[in-house]
Amino acid sequence: MKLMDNLIYTLLSACLLAGCKDSESKELERMRGDWVHVRGHPAFTLTETDGRYTVTRKANVRGRVLETTYPVTEQNGCLFIETGFGIQFTYDKKNDRITLLPGGEYRRVTNPKNKK
Repeated sequence: MKLMDNLIYTLLSACLLAGCKDSESKELERMRGDWVHVRGHPAFTLTETDGRYTVTRKANVRGRVLETTYPVTEQNGCLFIETGFGIQFTYDKKNDRITLLPGGEYRRVTNPKNKK
Protein backbone atom coordinates (compact mmCIF):
# COMPACT_ATOMS: atom_id res chain seq x y z
CA MET A 1 0.00 0.00 0.00
CA LYS A 2 2.87 2.40 0.80
CA LEU A 3 4.38 1.69 -2.60
CA MET A 4 1.08 2.61 -4.25
CA ASP A 5 0.86 5.86 -2.21
CA ASN A 6 4.42 6.80 -3.19
CA LEU A 7 3.63 6.07 -6.83
CA ILE A 8 0.54 8.28 -6.70
CA TYR A 9 2.51 11.17 -5.14
CA THR A 10 5.27 10.77 -7.73
CA LEU A 11 2.79 10.85 -10.60
CA LEU A 12 1.00 13.85 -9.09
CA SER A 13 4.33 15.67 -8.77
CA ALA A 14 5.19 14.93 -12.39
CA CYS A 15 1.79 16.17 -13.57
CA LEU A 16 2.07 19.39 -11.58
CA LEU A 17 5.59 20.06 -12.83
CA ALA A 18 4.51 19.39 -16.40
CA GLY A 19 1.68 21.85 -15.93
CA CYS A 20 3.96 24.71 -14.91
CA LYS A 21 3.50 27.62 -17.22
CA ASP A 22 4.31 31.27 -17.31
CA SER A 23 2.28 32.74 -14.49
CA GLU A 24 1.66 36.42 -14.58
CA SER A 25 0.87 38.75 -11.74
CA LYS A 26 -2.78 38.51 -12.82
CA GLU A 27 -2.85 34.87 -11.73
CA LEU A 28 -1.40 35.78 -8.33
CA GLU A 29 -3.92 38.62 -8.08
CA ARG A 30 -6.75 36.10 -8.57
CA MET A 31 -5.29 33.95 -5.79
CA ARG A 32 -5.14 36.72 -3.19
CA GLY A 33 -7.26 36.09 -0.13
CA ASP A 34 -7.85 33.63 2.69
CA TRP A 35 -7.55 29.88 2.10
CA VAL A 36 -8.46 26.91 4.30
CA HIS A 37 -7.42 23.30 3.86
CA VAL A 38 -10.15 20.89 2.83
CA ARG A 39 -9.13 18.54 5.66
CA GLY A 40 -8.30 20.91 8.52
CA HIS A 41 -4.60 21.80 8.13
CA PRO A 42 -3.62 25.36 9.12
CA ALA A 43 -5.10 28.15 7.01
CA PHE A 44 -3.10 30.74 5.11
CA THR A 45 -3.55 34.15 3.52
CA LEU A 46 -1.99 35.18 0.21
CA THR A 47 -1.34 38.94 0.09
CA GLU A 48 0.50 41.50 -2.02
CA THR A 49 2.55 44.39 -0.65
CA ASP A 50 4.59 46.71 -2.87
CA GLY A 51 4.48 44.25 -5.76
CA ARG A 52 5.70 41.29 -3.67
CA TYR A 53 3.46 38.41 -2.75
CA THR A 54 3.61 36.63 0.60
CA VAL A 55 1.85 33.75 2.31
CA THR A 56 0.98 34.12 6.00
CA ARG A 57 0.28 30.83 7.75
CA LYS A 58 -1.73 30.83 10.96
CA ALA A 59 -1.46 27.88 13.33
CA ASN A 60 -2.74 27.30 16.83
CA VAL A 61 0.21 26.15 18.95
CA ARG A 62 -0.54 25.35 22.58
CA GLY A 63 -3.40 27.82 22.71
CA ARG A 64 -1.54 30.66 20.97
CA VAL A 65 -1.99 31.72 17.37
CA LEU A 66 1.38 31.62 15.62
CA GLU A 67 1.69 33.61 12.38
CA THR A 68 4.57 32.97 9.98
CA THR A 69 5.08 34.83 6.70
CA TYR A 70 6.89 33.41 3.67
CA PRO A 71 7.72 35.02 0.30
CA VAL A 72 6.23 33.70 -2.94
CA THR A 73 8.68 33.23 -5.82
CA GLU A 74 8.48 32.15 -9.43
CA GLN A 75 11.07 29.79 -10.92
CA ASN A 76 10.87 28.44 -14.47
CA GLY A 77 7.21 29.41 -14.68
CA CYS A 78 6.25 27.60 -11.45
CA LEU A 79 5.13 29.29 -8.22
CA PHE A 80 6.79 28.42 -4.91
CA ILE A 81 6.36 29.35 -1.26
CA GLU A 82 9.87 29.74 0.17
CA THR A 83 9.80 28.10 3.61
CA GLY A 84 13.44 27.07 3.66
CA PHE A 85 12.60 24.55 0.99
CA GLY A 86 10.30 25.35 -1.90
CA ILE A 87 6.66 24.34 -1.68
CA GLN A 88 5.19 24.39 -5.16
CA PHE A 89 1.62 25.56 -5.60
CA THR A 90 -0.83 25.68 -8.45
CA TYR A 91 -4.18 27.38 -8.93
CA ASP A 92 -7.25 25.70 -10.39
CA LYS A 93 -9.27 28.62 -11.73
CA LYS A 94 -12.30 26.48 -12.60
CA ASN A 95 -12.77 25.14 -9.04
CA ASP A 96 -11.09 28.11 -7.27
CA ARG A 97 -8.65 25.83 -5.43
CA ILE A 98 -4.96 26.04 -4.59
CA THR A 99 -2.94 22.83 -4.41
CA LEU A 100 0.29 22.80 -2.42
CA LEU A 101 2.88 20.14 -3.13
CA PRO A 102 3.36 18.87 -0.49
CA GLY A 103 0.42 20.12 1.54
CA GLY A 104 -2.80 19.24 -0.22
CA GLU A 105 -5.77 21.21 -1.48
CA TYR A 106 -7.07 24.52 -0.15
CA ARG A 107 -10.37 26.26 -0.87
CA ARG A 108 -11.05 29.98 -0.75
CA VAL A 109 -12.81 31.44 2.26
CA THR A 110 -15.83 33.27 0.89
CA ASN A 111 -17.39 34.13 4.25
CA PRO A 112 -14.84 35.39 6.83
CA LYS A 113 -17.09 34.16 9.66
CA ASN A 114 -16.51 30.58 8.43
CA LYS A 115 -12.73 30.99 8.52
CA LYS A 116 -11.10 28.43 10.82
